Amino acid sequence: MIEPVPTKGDLLIATFSARSLAASARAAGYRPLVADLFADNDLRDLVADFRTVDGDFVSGFDGAALLSALESLAAGRDLVGIVCGPGFEDRPELLDAIAERWRLLGNTGETVRRLKDPMGFAGLCRELGIRHPETRMERPASDEDGWLSKRAGAAGGLHIGPLAERAPSPDRYYQRVVGGDRRSVLFLASGGKAEILGLSEQWPSPSPTEPYRYGGACGPVTVADGHAEGMRRAVEAIAAAIPALVGLGSADFLLADGEDPVLLEINPRSGASMDVFERPGHPLLRLHIDACEGRLPGPAGALPKEPVRAAGFAYLGVETVTVGAVDWPDFVSDRPMPGTVIRFGEPLCTLKADGPDADTAIALFAARLSAMKSMIEGSFA
Repeated sequence: MIEPVPTKGDLLIATFSARSLAASARAAGYRPLVADLFADNDLRDLVADFRTVDGDFVSGFDGAALLSALESLAAGRDLVGIVCGPGFEDRPELLDAIAERWRLLGNTGETVRRLKDPMGFAGLCRELGIRHPETRMERPASDEDGWLSKRAGAAGGLHIGPLAERAPSPDRYYQRVVGGDRRSVLFLASGGKAEILGLSEQWPSPSPTEPYRYGGACGPVTVADGHAEGMRRAVEAIAAAIPALVGLGSADFLLADGEDPVLLEINPRSGASMDVFERPGHPLLRLHIDACEGRLPGPAGALPKEPVRAAGFAYLGVETVTVGAVDWPDFVSDRPMPGTVIRFGEPLCTLKADGPDADTAIALFAARLSAMKSMIEGSFA
């Protein structure tokens, strides 16, 4: 492990895959102490210490194992606090338990409950005049078309599917299909206010059973002025209605010509767009912690608009591979350790591609994705 040069102290990080958060924390002057599911090769070069926690993307963390790992990492440390990324949307009780032990730099379990309760969020959007897909908890009749089944609190699109392909369960809800282009807003919130940091476009990477699986994102991008204004108003209205909303977050929208944006969800934490918007000299974790302490950057904190970056996941397309020694290119992150066994449909690594515009960056990303999958699946399958 390469020991970071600390200037601001020790920072706990808990999330499914922590490399982007750890890199941003280190760039912001903190010493990262990480608990995640993978402990990928490049993560180990960023952290002061780490623990690998049992769990997976679908079922989440083993809560007891996570708390034990964090306790071990925190022992004897003078902590600044803890930052939690993806992995808690359906486990707000874990956030509650974490907040009882350490200073939580981010959203509380109660804030996550409010934003991830399907009917509560639908009602809030209705009260604020924000377009949101028709939502219900009761499964529509089997002969009704145009509905999706989703799991409350889940992320990454793995849980979303057509009505006929998802079995009923108490944690599932149903949304009317809405057309439009997928765009996401990265924002900072504090004290009932929100500031937009950038917009990205997103795309899926479908599998035979997961048609909405997250593939990647590209940004910063621009949208029509009317859509940009509508997205800004929606995010600001949510922040004002839930003044406890704090730090980095994202808002996912669908945009269609001549119509107001449709807000799909608010993610009250950092996410995959960190790889899109993180730039040298502008660590997003610094902005996040400032916001948690009541400071929003204003115009002076604007992120660089160039280059445009595409970033996303490579999913394994063969039955299984045991990763060997690989001379990974610089554009690959989350590199699995030699000996790691990866199974069909699991994420293999993260790839990035820069360009002067979104089309160029996405085309380069697609070419790199194809080359990396062919190399790994051909060499180790």
